[in-house]
Amino acid sequence: MTALFQEVSRSFNLLKPKLSLAKANKKKIANLVDVSNVNLTIKFGEINELSFTVPLKIEIDKQWVKNPHFKRLKLRRLVKLSAYNFKDEWFIIKTKQKSGAENESVTFTCMSLAHQLSYRKVRRYEVTSYNMKQVTDDCFANTNWKAGYINPLFNEKFRSFDITSSTKLDFLMKICETFEAVPVFDTIEKKVHFYTEDEVSKYKGMRIKYGQYLDTIEDTEELEEVCTRLYVTGKDDLSINAANPTGQAYIEDFTYYLYPFERDKDRNVISHSYEMSDELCHAILDFNEFIDSQTETFSSLLARQTEEEKKLAKLNAQKVQLDLELKVILDKIAVATEAKDPTTELIKQRQAKEAEIETKKNEIKADQKLLSEIQDKITVLKGKLTLESHLSDELKEELAEFINEQEWSNDNLYDETDLYEAGLEEMKKRNTPPVNITMSIVNFFGIISEHQNWNRLSIGDIIRVQHDRLGIDVKTKVIEMSFDFESNKINLTISNSKRVETVKEKMVKLVYTINHIDNDYAVRKIDWMKTAENFNIRNDRISTPVAAPTVKSDGTAISHEYNDNGSVDIVLKWEYPESDEDQYNIDGFEVYLYSSESSDEYVFGSKMSHEELVNVKYDKRSYKFTGLASNKYYTLGVRAYRRVDADIERSGAILSDIVQSKHASENPYLPSAIAEVKGRVNGLIQAVSEERPENPDVNTVWINPKTNKQELFDGEKWIEQSVTSAESLNGYTAEVASTPNTIAVRDETGTINASITGSASQLGGYDSSAYVLKSDLPSSPQYATGEYIGDGKQSRSISLNFIPTLVKIYSTSPTDSTLIIQNSLGGYSIQNGEAGSYLKGGDKTYGSLNLNYFITGSDINTRGNKLNIKYIWEAFKQN
Repeated sequence: MTALFQEVSRSFNLLKPKLSLAKANKKKIANLVDVSNVNLTIKFGEINELSFTVPLKIEIDKQWVKNPHFKRLKLRRLVKLSAYNFKDEWFIIKTKQKSGAENESVTFTCMSLAHQLSYRKVRRYEVTSYNMKQVTDDCFANTNWKAGYINPLFNEKFRSFDITSSTKLDFLMKICETFEAVPVFDTIEKKVHFYTEDEVSKYKGMRIKYGQYLDTIEDTEELEEVCTRLYVTGKDDLSINAANPTGQAYIEDFTYYLYPFERDKDRNVISHSYEMSDELCHAILDFNEFIDSQTETFSSLLARQTEEEKKLAKLNAQKVQLDLELKVILDKIAVATEAKDPTTELIKQRQAKEAEIETKKNEIKADQKLLSEIQDKITVLKGKLTLESHLSDELKEELAEFINEQEWSNDNLYDETDLYEAGLEEMKKRNTPPVNITMSIVNFFGIISEHQNWNRLSIGDIIRVQHDRLGIDVKTKVIEMSFDFESNKINLTISNSKRVETVKEKMVKLVYTINHIDNDYAVRKIDWMKTAENFNIRNDRISTPVAAPTVKSDGTAISHEYNDNGSVDIVLKWEYPESDEDQYNIDGFEVYLYSSESSDEYVFGSKMSHEELVNVKYDKRSYKFTGLASNKYYTLGVRAYRRVDADIERSGAILSDIVQSKHASENPYLPSAIAEVKGRVNGLIQAVSEERPENPDVNTVWINPKTNKQELFDGEKWIEQSVTSAESLNGYTAEVASTPNTIAVRDETGTINASITGSASQLGGYDSSAYVLKSDLPSSPQYATGEYIGDGKQSRSISLNFIPTLVKIYSTSPTDSTLIIQNSLGGYSIQNGEAGSYLKGGDKTYGSLNLNYFITGSDINTRGNKLNIKYIWEAFKQN
């Protein structure tokens, strides 16, 4: 999909759809006229499609002649679509179909320019622990495309890929699926931007209903899509048994069939399920309560099991070492016996070592017994954590009627906890019938009087559809828009969401599912055979514990570099001896990254499902994490590992402890409180240097820091922005008198009352004495704007150079809302409700005004000043 809209200005001209033909270098060949059946299909997260029909003959000067465009319309040539207030988009001609009915014509089908990536192949690509920036750089290698914006969250995740014989476009879509990213294609700059779904899917207040835009509508519900039992698998058939509180390989959810069953604390039925018997509903809810009651016991047992497994692994490693030492003694005895040397002392050593081994065996046996007892308790408890164990035979038969099994797999997940978390999210999408609505609406983009709604409907947006007579009330996402420009219709497909629920319905359904048991205590169950490289097979029989790396705690272990898009690359450095000692004989290092909005110290292992790890070779002593958000807190750690045979360590690897810097500024590490963006912002590229940039892009603004001179490059030449005589200012011409759309520029001291870059001695050919005095004019409204980074404090004051009558504060984070403050008594926040936007508040917890400053929220919610969030404000004074 592509970004749909450009900004609408007061000089905006409504453009009818226009097609132009170009060569591969985008050099224009012709404007395409006399075309018909122009259709544009925009798909969420996919490639857009354009089709149009060209007649073989056209009428010129009352004569039918062969269409001159026909011979120019060749496959793989480019077509640019310009329409309405949409952003221009380039397409590539993919197919042409000739038809010979009454009117002979050719229909051309074009794909968005990113389709070029389908012409390039990926023959073999296999990596482990790559973030999005790394893998997209590889994907776009040797093409004219590149990655644009990447949400920093995607660079904090690391995934594995195994691609064979694929197109680069398919590879790109696989990347998006793996990271759960939404691609947005910029065909002008040949860039692909990667957003989270929350960034592109927003409810902007768009409502479509009978009598308002709606023409036709179809709503289809399919019961086959409702899943109640989801089997989840990961890489190499990894299952969720160990992470699932019930111990099963599947996740169950009967919410759809339970609704609207409700009971009170005494088990009295308030409302009955539409489908299930009261007895079965009671049994399912009883089971959920039982699971909740066993959470602490289950977590404790798993924690003890983890501890004993670590202890047993250590004891086994010690025994292996003792066995090796005994073998050495036995070899010495054999040599001494052969040489007829005394063996008395060696025999004493052998006996002592054998006694040590026997003691170690007893320790292992005792620990194995304890571990076995714990595992037995877990097995017994898991047996009780199955729904069937809580049902009678009759209820089991009834439940069987509601079981609909489906499978879901993700080959890029190799950690059981991560896989279980992902399975829960997938189940939420499948536990009710999906919304599948198709409808036709009036194309209001071609109606200038409807411009207030243009920016409320775009691909991926959430809209509300209502049809009272059909009982349809849906708030969901637009996944496809098809424009039929000739019939002035838009066909919409909305799907992948839920029906609108009341607050009561949401509260009732909360008790239908099992509360998630925190599995973060569990050891990462990672297949080291797949994720850790065995760089040295000669050390596979060494059982000696691995020595940990050294990370300095003097503030030099972690550093960062800024990228032009405001992200940072963070580097962790460590030290490790190059020694022949067994404890330093390793295969590599695992580097860990944990990100958070909080400045609190983090201990690795506390939230394993949120930790990312990367495998690096044994000769490395640093690792760079690329494309991370600059204003988040990061905890970085590293540990050494040795891949060994299974009889040495059953997990396949011996690991050192995870070490991290203890320096206050690095635990955690905050690169910057704000994001410093270089390069293109709002369509402009700013360059600050004493010399003009070489080979500048269009809309590059050059600022000379010595002279404060500013110039704009328009693609052909530099245009000076700082001048001594201007013919206009901000688009308005200068006049001596004060008339509409002119500028009153002189006060009593001759000061120019306008914002001009540079120093202007004349304006429109007149000096300042020719202009009307400011004191002769009525006072004009005052306005100021700015931005700040929240510090998390209550009642923060922001200074102004006038007494405000209205202040608006805009948040860049979804965790805080826009504030509107009108007086000293308090402000309001903008909220979205079912009927549209409304104001909430009215007191100082929503901000307030004062003399020459405004104040943010006064309570612990810190509205308008949450920690590390960027805010943009506007202040007004109306006279």
